[in-house]
Amino acid sequence: MNQSNNGRAGRIFLCLIGLMLILAGGVFEWLMIRSYQHAKASRAWPQVEALVLRSVIDERVFKGSPREFRLNVLFGYTYQGGEYTSDKISPRGAKWTKELGPVETLAAEYAPGTTHTAWVNPDQPDAAILKHDTKAAGYSLWFPGLIIIGGAGMIWGALRK
Repeated sequence: MNQSNNGRAGRIFLCLIGLMLILAGGVFEWLMIRSYQHAKASRAWPQVEALVLRSVIDERVFKGSPREFRLNVLFGYTYQGGEYTSDKISPRGAKWTKELGPVETLAAEYAPGTTHTAWVNPDQPDAAILKHDTKAAGYSLWFPGLIIIGGAGMIWGALRK
């Protein structure tokens, strides 16, 4: 093989790696933007008073794995004259965890008979939440941006020679 073909193959290889980095960074960026937008949108939902009807700690065990716990909560509320219930603490629902302590703390906070502020999705009144998701994804958008810039830099460097 001559030197020219080796150089061309190397540039093509670098361009393909750069394209992969741009694609991966772009997908990551899109997911983070989407997460931020959802977290921001729920803060604009109407607030209502909600009554906790049920608060139970669920437990599960998979063969060969430690026990996991989560809070199973059900709360009722009135929105625009209608009576609704929801079981979502946050938009993503209750998370399973291997540590019982934080779940017990959450269960004490959302004990049956307690009232809390809930945010109601106006497009789906039966979908209300007791806690918002974090907007941290919006503050970390620079990271996948660096991956995209790095991929573009690889392509530019490969084609510049």
